[in-house]
Amino acid sequence: MYSKNGTYRVTYSGNLANEKEYYKDLQKIIRTLYNVNPIYIERPEDTTVLVIVNSKKLVEFKKSELNLPCGPKDDIEIPNQILENPELIKWCMRGIGDTDFSLSFKKNKKGINTEPRLELYTKSSKLIENLKHILSKFNFTFAVEEKTGKYHGYLLRMYGKGNLDNWLKNFG
Repeated sequence: MYSKNGTYRVTYSGNLANEKEYYKDLQKIIRTLYNVNPIYIERPEDTTVLVIVNSKKLVEFKKSELNLPCGPKDDIEIPNQILENPELIKWCMRGIGDTDFSLSFKKNKKGINTEPRLELYTKSSKLIENLKHILSKFNFTFAVEEKTGKYHGYLLRMYGKGNLDNWLKNFG
């Protein structure tokens, strides 16, 4: 979400290969919910699907009523009122999981999907620290790798059925 030089935009993006239908549905939901006409774009060159809403009213609503920040989320963190409430932590983690984590499976020698992998990439060191604290409280095993170079950020990884089961049990 950003506002710059008279442009007010909310962009939703996902994986074209496996989320195309979800984003088509999202486009309809946004149209109904906010009474706007979102733009649906498929970008095969980078396997991305986008739903874009150009609306000053929507950006202002999300900023003022929902306290969502505009622009890059390089320093985003989980608010203290969420961190201090165990029930809100669970809902927050479910939302972060739905929007920012990816789930994939490592294949064995026979080509069968076996070991689940949960991964998240973020530029925010504050968010990584929040997530490390929460995941430790819920007894997850995980690793964080700092990525340097053109795309500086942090990659959080969790492997194994135990972590996936723990996620489903605690966060849904």
